[in-house]
Amino acid sequence: MASLNDIKLSAQDILKKQFRSKVKGYDPDEVDAYLDEVISDYENFQQIIEDLYGQIGTLQRQLMDEKQKEKKTVETEKEDKVKTYTPTHRRTASVPNFDNEDDDNHGEISTNMAIIQRISTLERKVYNLEQHVYGVKH
Repeated sequence: MASLNDIKLSAQDILKKQFRSKVKGYDPDEVDAYLDEVISDYENFQQIIEDLYGQIGTLQRQLMDEKQKEKKTVETEKEDKVKTYTPTHRRTASVPNFDNEDDDNHGEISTNMAIIQRISTLERKVYNLEQHVYGVKH
């Protein structure tokens, strides 16, 4: 890979360059040799630019990959949150019940259903975690 140390001429070097004149003008061999150095520098500059653009592209791809991984992680965490049903109120019978025992049974059934739903959700989470951690496929 080319580096900035490979550059032989600066803009000031090119600007200050003085050619010896001969009877018919500048020495063509000297001009050609100097232009060869200029061309070499421009080729080095072009290589440096291409390398830097390649590095930028690589870093952008890595950044996009990391963002996608982070997005998937956030989505997985959202899916992994345990959702349970918790009754907000008790059902009331349409026919008045003068015996409180049946009303207590409804509350107990409601609580039992919530517990069963929580257990079911936790079992699914454990199963998914086992697949994720151990790579187990059932």
